[in-house]
Amino acid sequence: MPASEGSPLRGRIPETALLIVLLALTLVLPVALMRRKSATFDEVAHLPAGYSYLTSGLFKINPQHPPLIKEICALPLLFMDLRMPVDKETLQRSKIPLTYQWGFGRRFLYSQDADRILFAGRLMAVGLSVGLAILIAWWSARLWGITGALLAVTLYLLDPTVTAHAQLVATDVGLAFFATLFLWMLRRYVDEPNRLRLALAGITLGLALGAKFSAVILIPIALVLLLLAAYSAPAHARPTKPSPDAGRKSKVKAKGAPGAAGNAQRRFSPLVSLALMLVIAALVVWALYFFPSDPWFYLKGLATVNQDHDPGYFAYLMGEMRPGRWYSYFLIAYLVKTPIPSLILLAAAGVVFFRGRRAAVLDEAFLLIPGLAFFVGYSLTADNLGVRYLIPCYPFLMIFTARLGPAMEAGKAWARAAMAALLVWMIVEFAVIWPDHLAYFNEITGVPPQGSRWLDDSNLDWGQGLLQLRDYLQEHPAADYHLCYFGSASLAYYGVRGREIQVKDLLAPPPAGTYILSAHCVARARAELTRSYGEGSGNWLAQAVPATVVGHAFEIYEVR
Repeated sequence: MPASEGSPLRGRIPETALLIVLLALTLVLPVALMRRKSATFDEVAHLPAGYSYLTSGLFKINPQHPPLIKEICALPLLFMDLRMPVDKETLQRSKIPLTYQWGFGRRFLYSQDADRILFAGRLMAVGLSVGLAILIAWWSARLWGITGALLAVTLYLLDPTVTAHAQLVATDVGLAFFATLFLWMLRRYVDEPNRLRLALAGITLGLALGAKFSAVILIPIALVLLLLAAYSAPAHARPTKPSPDAGRKSKVKAKGAPGAAGNAQRRFSPLVSLALMLVIAALVVWALYFFPSDPWFYLKGLATVNQDHDPGYFAYLMGEMRPGRWYSYFLIAYLVKTPIPSLILLAAAGVVFFRGRRAAVLDEAFLLIPGLAFFVGYSLTADNLGVRYLIPCYPFLMIFTARLGPAMEAGKAWARAAMAALLVWMIVEFAVIWPDHLAYFNEITGVPPQGSRWLDDSNLDWGQGLLQLRDYLQEHPAADYHLCYFGSASLAYYGVRGREIQVKDLLAPPPAGTYILSAHCVARARAELTRSYGEGSGNWLAQAVPATVVGHAFEIYEVR
């Protein structure tokens, strides 16, 4: 860790006060936003599943994801008078298909006060996001000082993807928190190894593995970092076999010698350290599943990942659809879903890094290796469904960028003015997209942004706009309309009662009438029409202009 002694915030009262305000906003802003958003696609499954775990002890619903995030978000529900749509005995003796989660979730939420249930669960999700913001601030401050922490937290606070998903009962921000916490604890263990720090690293690894199955990538990441720590240490601190004639005095001297990193490496090799962490992590995961007797419970859950996805589903990217995946998908999604000022600052941080403003080798490795590993891992294996999968990369990218804080503080006036201009740009964009941050796209897609021509699914419309659509229909009543909705919530609960249609119903010029189309439906229908007709007359969406757009999620067309 950095050479500075004591707290990195000491003696910087105005800056520390500003940092506290920014951290408070990571709580206030998502809470203010989430009241205006209906349940997104996965929330309908995740939150009811978590409640079923806590009340029945059974893990039959939504086994495609480990239980921790769902359990955390469902905790407040235990203090509410709620009803399960099926009793424990029936659940226990029934064979539950993977798709059962959607019907179960709808019955659980929409037969009761869904808005109140969602708000309670989402508060816990926001708590995980605030914890991640605090961790980013502390890690940045330890490396780059208070100005680094201020920059990192500002990037986190003003990132539309983070803000959009921080308020949702989903696994991505929760995994980012627990993965970052584990790597922080691992860094502390490497810095000054002892049994307590090893145990904390094992516990936090178990929590990450209990948050999302993709956390298994942390195991090879940890091994690489432990090996790097062992073999980048001074020669006297590397793992060695004890001398046969080593006496008690030499052992006492070793324990008290400077260079604590060497002490633990003499006690535990990297492989042994990781093995001990994995044993502790396995116990934590076992506890999160309420101590099942089946020793293969975690691997069986891992085998269900994506098994409920339609194998014939076409991925969508930049106006095209095809089976399988694009390996460039997540890179493109990151580039168009991240504010351009953040991209500029990240590039500038890279320049500063290569020009020599670097922390210790291990400190840089603990940022670069996890960030790149998550990015590459998702690019090679994840379904092309949303930039949200990359959220576990974000803390490391933001901490890496935070090195610009002290550089700007000590830099020339023009550099500080450029930084201020970029931050103002971010603030303006954050305000302009309010309260629809999930649908944010930057200017790479056009001015104004044309997100549906680049990406679909949870990048654009994940079912979050029903409350806004309900309010619009109350102000602009429609006797009859067609609705293409992408989501899993109950339309009737929100008073949205149009005639439901699907994307396939839009692949020819439709009859006259009012059409309310999810932006996801528009993206996919336009891609199909363009493939069949190009920009010709058969491609009616290429010629049509929406009368209005509601919540950046629903495009409303009047077809004559």
